[in-house]
Formats: sequence, structure tokens, C-alpha cells
Amino acid sequence: MGAPIDSVSLASLGAVFLNDIAITQTGALYITDTGIRFDDVGNVLHPGPDRIFRVAPDRQVTVAARGDTLGRPNGIAVDPVGKRFVVVSFGGKSVFGWKPGDKAPSVLAKGAGGFDGVVVVGSRILVSSWNDSTVSSYETGDEVKLITGVPSPADIGYDGKRNRVLIPILQGNRVESWQLP
Repeated sequence: MGAPIDSVSLASLGAVFLNDIAITQTGALYITDTGIRFDDVGNVLHPGPDRIFRVAPDRQVTVAARGDTLGRPNGIAVDPVGKRFVVVSFGGKSVFGWKPGDKAPSVLAKGAGGFDGVVVVGSRILVSSWNDSTVSSYETGDEVKLITGVPSPADIGYDGKRNRVLIPILQGNRVESWQLP
């Protein structure tokens, strides 16, 4: 059984809804804050702000990006090919490229929106969408639907050994494994 070995609080910076995490080769962590809350009956509220936090290897926490241009950032992944992060928006229809220090993210592609998970596989960016129950690929900026009919697809994983996408079905309390073409 595992045991925690460390903890870093983001409460002092007002974290609202931490969502996904990516780790760089330097050991820095980047964590999305979607800026949403749920009320007593399950309605989604957006008090904001939308942010990406950075936790340095020395555990120093800073806000790396902030603003409505992040569109309720949800998934984040390191893109070693593009030398950037790929950030997907739950509150909009954009797949973003972002580098620390950028004033705003750049739009890499548009799609159905309601994005949750993102993984980068070589030059392919795989993204899950609640809005159309899919996992799509954005290799050239154009959306190519790879997997359809997956209700409430949450963050996704990738099994490189078997070329499979692993999809947690949030409202179904299960994980599906899909073979990629």
C-alpha cells in the first residue's frame, strides 16, 4: 500500500478547483485550476479565476498563467515536440498551446469543447470531450474523431506499449480501454 511522501498546499493562493497536472523534465509541476465550484444541488458555478499554478522543485508555488483566455483550463500535458504545454478548455472550444511567460495561450485547434483530458503522443494531441462524448486527435489543427459514444469522458491516459487510450467514464464509474488505429 502506498503512503504520501509530500504535500504542497495551494490554498494560500486561493486555489478553487485543481484539475490536472503535468511534470516537466526539470521536476516542476504545472497544475490547472478550472475555477469552478458546485452548489448544493450540483449546478456548476464559475467564481474563477482560471489559472495554471507552478510548483517548483523546491516546492515554491507561483501562478504561471491567469485569465479568462484559459477558458476554464482542464487538462494539461507536456508537448516535447512543440516544446510547450497543451492545455484544453472545459469552458470553451479551444485546444491551446502555452509556454511559461506567454501573455496568453495560442489556439492550436477548435473542436466540440467541454474538453477534459489531454495526452500528447508524438505529434498527435488526443483530447476527450464531454460535449460530444468523443476522444479526438488534433495533429494538424483539424479535429479527427477517433473514439465516439463515450459519455462523460474524464481525463485520459495513454498506454504506449499497446497503443491504447484509457478513458475514465466519470458518470459510469468505470474505465474503458480503446485500441487506437
